[in-house]
Amino acid sequence: MTVPGQPVEDLLDLAYPYALDAVDETGRRHIEERVANADAATAAAFATSVRAIHETLAVITILDESTPPPELAVRILRAVAKQTAEIARRRAELFGRRRSRRLLRSAAVGGLIVGVGVAVIIGRSGRCWSRTA
Repeated sequence: MTVPGQPVEDLLDLAYPYALDAVDETGRRHIEERVANADAATAAAFATSVRAIHETLAVITILDESTPPPELAVRILRAVAKQTAEIARRRAELFGRRRSRRLLRSAAVGGLIVGVGVAVIIGRSGRCWSRTA
């Protein structure tokens, strides 16, 4: 017999978390009690669902245990090395541009300082000459 107020579909939906051990002990006991009190067809449907889920998990586990081909590791390592080299090349290129820009700025500032210094010297020298003249 089914529990009054709780639909059979609800019990069958609980087969998935029950089969995956995704319910705590209290929930598991509650589900087992509902299955025990359900009619024979509902209990059989629940048991069939749980068994099918367990069989699917077993197949997935077997597939997961298969060994990848040895050349896969080599291909992955080569791809990682290639990307690492590309990143290093781009980084060097970027820092090279930054260094060139810094050097250009430093040269411009140095040139400006020399220019201002020369102008000051010429200006002072010009005053000295104009006083003596």
